[in-house]
Amino acid sequence: MELALSLACVFFAIYLIGRWKIFRMEGVPVRVFHVLFIIKILAALSLYYIYTRFYTDRAYADIFRYYDDSAVMYGALVDHPWDFFRMLTGFDGRAPELLPYYETMKNWYNTDLIFNDSRTMIRISAFLRLFTMGTYFPHAVVMCFLAMTGLTGMVQVMRQYVRGKTLLLLLIVFMLPSILLWTSGLIKEAFLAFALGTLLYHFAEWKKAASFSLKRVSLIVFSVLILLTVKAYVLFLFVPVLIVWVFADKFPSSKRIFSLAVFVIYFGLLAALSPFITGKSLPVLIARKQAEFYFVAEREQAKSLVQVERLQPEWNSLVSNMPGAFLRTLLLPMPQHAHNILMWLSVLENAFILLLLVFILAGFRWQLLLNMRPFPMAVFLFAIGIFVLSGLVTPIIGALVRYKVPGLPFLLLPLLTISANKWLEMKFLSTKLDVSDQPE
Repeated sequence: MELALSLACVFFAIYLIGRWKIFRMEGVPVRVFHVLFIIKILAALSLYYIYTRFYTDRAYADIFRYYDDSAVMYGALVDHPWDFFRMLTGFDGRAPELLPYYETMKNWYNTDLIFNDSRTMIRISAFLRLFTMGTYFPHAVVMCFLAMTGLTGMVQVMRQYVRGKTLLLLLIVFMLPSILLWTSGLIKEAFLAFALGTLLYHFAEWKKAASFSLKRVSLIVFSVLILLTVKAYVLFLFVPVLIVWVFADKFPSSKRIFSLAVFVIYFGLLAALSPFITGKSLPVLIARKQAEFYFVAEREQAKSLVQVERLQPEWNSLVSNMPGAFLRTLLLPMPQHAHNILMWLSVLENAFILLLLVFILAGFRWQLLLNMRPFPMAVFLFAIGIFVLSGLVTPIIGALVRYKVPGLPFLLLPLLTISANKWLEMKFLSTKLDVSDQPE
């Protein structure tokens, strides 16, 4: 049954890839996206194998924790359908009679609205159980397709700023090991990729059309709600990107300064309002989150723990640790930290990124930097924010690899715009694969 349902989901997804507009990219045959989707399915199978062969405690297995908890919620459907509906929708979700369900789940109370929330993922998995008859892998296929849609939306937007480098963009966005693996299963990063990419794509389409579309606005609002309920901090960091994108054209003579100014003012306001929104200052929130990670690492005896300076709940400590946090996120793991196949894939990924940076710097042009458009500058600042925050709160390399996934594609995009290195266009492969970038 699981095999039959999984194959049905795979073929239906392949059909949708051939039909949906988001997968229509000039110069890129649709079969390329079919191949990329099959690769994601293979990545999902690899994760399933790793977490059933090497990490057998399902309570701590990232791809199973929400699935297993959703079984508790779904189990109420037959005898207590009203309980199931309330837990699924959140309507009257705090009723006392629902507490036994919540207390049975292992991750329902493992929630922090600012940094992440597990309840949305449990609800999604419970909803999918209505169609998957309780089998796991169809869930993974659905999440692979959603992530595939979001990642394609990112490429559709980013390729407008890096003409001639579509093949490289596809490789970065779809094939970097961190992105490939951690967006190929019932994991928050897969849903984040879907939400971010959908938000970007439909926001760009809305700007292009310059007219109201209920469908497009609904998808934008839906994407925002996903970000808000899965990892709200990603949304908070992304808001200034949207502000820059909307208003930068009104400041044509100072676009780069405008982008930087928006981020500085926005984060200044966010820091000032944090005590009123959360009841705690920003340094206190981040220092406590780091302390929680250390507690988890010690409790679970995490092998990939790296000792970094403990943050103090004050601004001086926070600011002084930001450069080191960024570098840790960018460079770790090193070969000496690799103790399993996942770590070695991350080591190879870091080597590829460093090699790519060498090629970019070899073709660096000041004129391209001076002419950089607001969007690449804004998403670069967003990526730096993701990397810095991840490095500040996460001393566990295994978690750090996943936390940086939302920012990884956006860190490399603006760097591609300032390089004139012809090797980055990969024309020696583009012709063979029929991947090109003609002016639209």
